[in-house]
Amino acid sequence: MVPRLSTTTAVLAASLAALSAGALLDRLAPPPAADVALGTEACFGSGLHGRELPPPARTPQRWTTERAGFRFRDLPSGPVRVLVEVHGQRSPVLVAVEGQVVGFIPRDGRSGEWAIAATSGALDVELRALPFVGWGGRRLGALLDRVVVSHGPATVPSLALSLAFLLPALAVVGAGLAASLPPLLALCAAMVVSTLQAVALAPSGLVRSDYALLLAGLLTAAPVVAWILARRLGRRQRDAAAWVFVSFLVVELVQGVAATSPMMVVSDAEFHANKLAAVARGEGFPTSITPGERPFRFPYGVSFYAILAPLAQAGLGREWLVRSGAAVAGMAASAALLGLLLPWGPRRAALATVLLQLLPVTFDLYSFGNLSNVFGQAATVAFFAWWWADPPRGRTLVGAVLLATACLAHFSSLIVLVVVVAALAAVEGGGLAVDRRRSIALVAGLGIAALYYSHFVPLVLDQVRHLTAGSGAPRPWGPALVRQLRSAVEQWGVPAIALGVLGTLRAGRPSLGRGLIAWALAGGVLAGAAVLSPVEVRYLYALTLPLVIVAATGAEWLLGRGPGGVALAAALLVWQLATAGQGIVEGIVHRYRA
Repeated sequence: MVPRLSTTTAVLAASLAALSAGALLDRLAPPPAADVALGTEACFGSGLHGRELPPPARTPQRWTTERAGFRFRDLPSGPVRVLVEVHGQRSPVLVAVEGQVVGFIPRDGRSGEWAIAATSGALDVELRALPFVGWGGRRLGALLDRVVVSHGPATVPSLALSLAFLLPALAVVGAGLAASLPPLLALCAAMVVSTLQAVALAPSGLVRSDYALLLAGLLTAAPVVAWILARRLGRRQRDAAAWVFVSFLVVELVQGVAATSPMMVVSDAEFHANKLAAVARGEGFPTSITPGERPFRFPYGVSFYAILAPLAQAGLGREWLVRSGAAVAGMAASAALLGLLLPWGPRRAALATVLLQLLPVTFDLYSFGNLSNVFGQAATVAFFAWWWADPPRGRTLVGAVLLATACLAHFSSLIVLVVVVAALAAVEGGGLAVDRRRSIALVAGLGIAALYYSHFVPLVLDQVRHLTAGSGAPRPWGPALVRQLRSAVEQWGVPAIALGVLGTLRAGRPSLGRGLIAWALAGGVLAGAAVLSPVEVRYLYALTLPLVIVAATGAEWLLGRGPGGVALAAALLVWQLATAGQGIVEGIVHRYRA
């Protein structure tokens, strides 16, 4: 039984907690630092080229343009010191503060530090250098190391900073109450969001960056969007709104906020930005090369870039587009999963959706930069949400478009879907012959994909010859099998696997049974291919869809087994949360750093 708490008390307590978090962070935050080694330069800076991860160390580096600016806001009043560190420049780097040149760093110099008499709360630092033309025709200034502003102790936080913490907390409480959350739970949700906001803005004094305002905007919009979805889906079933609100707020925090953090160094963001640029210029059949000991060239999907191409042509930043586009797709897929499972219980739907966010692979692919794969998986989830609907929601065209979009997003998505669809046909048997909507959608979607990939037939045949030439002895399957099992544990987490096994044993909804059996068959085929051949698609990532469904079934079964079952379910979920949290911190703060 949730203790009673008045609405007014919840709102006042959430406001006080948010203001306290902002004030505490204002006082304790370290000096703001736009530091490339820490990945914080994008939070303060403009006029920078994209991040690079040059081999062999693959630690981030970033070139400035001829004029790079850094804005520091909400600084305590009083004198400050500005430290600038760069290298690799071919001309002196002039340093200007508030539009006035304060000094320069010589061509062979690495740093300079200047005292500024006073600030008015905000400080603009500009680096100017005579550019030279580098690879790809880029105009390069200097390799940025860091820009640091040292200031005196803070006293009272600024109005802007206070509002940046207050508005998200009020939005969470207000939207939560509108979604039928009890006042105490709405207060807890607001306090969690305020705490996460403070944690996100603590490193390198990010609370004094423009990102602080962007984050406040995202955290204010997130509960509003969650409430809109809860209101829409909650019409179908009583008491569903609160479950939808909480679970989708988790989705937004993981995939909408954490996965788009400018502090996170994303390995392949520049790669996808370049692919987007090529497609926007009219290149409709991109290719790529696999890593590893025996690399081969393969067709690269186009639908992710084709959808974003008009926005890139309009002048929006390509790297921002691919990162935010993948995040929006991931959130949309989670909403589709919620809508699919809601008729079989809001608690199960919420558990499955939250578990999807807590699988380490869900966030890791954002960090590793497999953004078109994220989009392909999102389209796959959306297609199967349409497929499993009884009858399928929307027109037949919707299913065909979703299937074709998923197949054309990433080559691994194509392989996974072909195998899964074949398994579905085998499991469904003659049922597909009388189900016109599903049959036509399958034929049309796969037909569009086949028409597109037929362009690559010569390339595929050539690469098959390359892979089979000199293969010699059979591939040892023992070590490969161990590697796949280890990958499953790393990508899914032990608690999710345990809940999935339990859910499988306890049988899910019969109408979903055939689909889950087909996914299991497809997973076995793809796992066998990964063990016995050099061709390996990200099938473990694709299997997250059926995994979270059966894992949610297992968790729900435990929650109905009395105090012991509740305690065990809670322990497994907390363990999974800790595993996911560790991965998110690793991805945002540590990965690809020196």
